[in-house]
Amino acid sequence: MEEELTKNLCYQSEASKVYKKGGRVLNLLKCSCFALVFTSFAMSSSVEVFAAENAAEVDYGINSDVDSDSKSLDIDGEVVSAPSYNKLIPLVGWNRCSGDTAFSVGEWKRWWQYISLKKPAVMKWMDGLCLRIYPKNEVFRSLFVKGIYDPNLIVVINALLPAKGVFLDIGSNMGYCSLLMSKAVGEDGKVFAIEPSERDFLRLVDNVNLNRLSNVNVYRLAVSDKIGKVSISIAPEERSALNTLGTEFSNKGIEKVQTEEVDSVTLDAFVEEEELSRIDVIKMDIEGSELKALNGAKDTIEQYRPALIVGINENSLNASNASVEEIEETLKKLRYKMYYLIEKPFFALKETTSLKQVKSNRIICLHESFIPPVLPQPKKEGFLEKVENFFTK
Repeated sequence: MEEELTKNLCYQSEASKVYKKGGRVLNLLKCSCFALVFTSFAMSSSVEVFAAENAAEVDYGINSDVDSDSKSLDIDGEVVSAPSYNKLIPLVGWNRCSGDTAFSVGEWKRWWQYISLKKPAVMKWMDGLCLRIYPKNEVFRSLFVKGIYDPNLIVVINALLPAKGVFLDIGSNMGYCSLLMSKAVGEDGKVFAIEPSERDFLRLVDNVNLNRLSNVNVYRLAVSDKIGKVSISIAPEERSALNTLGTEFSNKGIEKVQTEEVDSVTLDAFVEEEELSRIDVIKMDIEGSELKALNGAKDTIEQYRPALIVGINENSLNASNASVEEIEETLKKLRYKMYYLIEKPFFALKETTSLKQVKSNRIICLHESFIPPVLPQPKKEGFLEKVENFFTK
């Protein structure tokens, strides 16, 4: 395995001098309180973790299922405790934890603990799951600090996926979504996690083994419109979610670490090979290859009418000789309606007929015969949380 944190009140009247003075005192008090809190956890003993310097050898082949009984990993030492996020609910501003900031004392503490990590560590997670956390990675940082990555999307998938259902996770990265959905579908359901990057595929296998998930099958494959060999550009550790089959990464300024050759498959061929009799949700977050994946899955989509979560990053699509307009046209021909997430006046799916008007990098697509589900709502901020956030924002 690999080695690897004023608002000033201004008034023009004479009386404002009192407010300004009081504001300076209040700001000083806030800074002092934060400094005290920060110092207390910065000077505390380093977080106790179970570190894995060397990963167990994993035998993986194309279309190979994980034998969790024979390859599961033993955890003999201390593990990192779970963050406070332990129930799938939407979060406003969740991505702050994947960057260089946090909003509460608890988040700052975990942020500091994360940047202090020198080796991979096993973290207790929700639903009795565990995750192996790696240093210097934005996805793992968010998972460690807040307990979730992209929770709003995960909430939607969870709402669309029934018990005993079948979920296809295309571009599964290290498997955070696949692990959660394995709990959603239950023992009688199935999750098919597909990841082309060797680095992230091995982490996916490791996390599935770590949790002994018999209902998750993993595959090192690229999904496209043709069967054959393709080259994938591997992004640096910090931005490991941006691996792409396109000519460049979606974010400018990211340098390619290496290129890997991997087998590609169409979803139609994959479904036929696996002899699937139902598919409930397909998530395809594959950095620009979404149009090719849709074109290679038309028979599957027409037969099973699954809910689709589709990436629509314009930069990534352009680097793969595709466009948002082509995805829109393809979906309409398949008789799918397109939705995006809104947060106000409440968390919900809003229909759109033009993807150009959507600011999100992903859309939710449902067959025209389906009715969008009612989604869970964000947790209201309590009094103590308001006080805590007041001193740390």
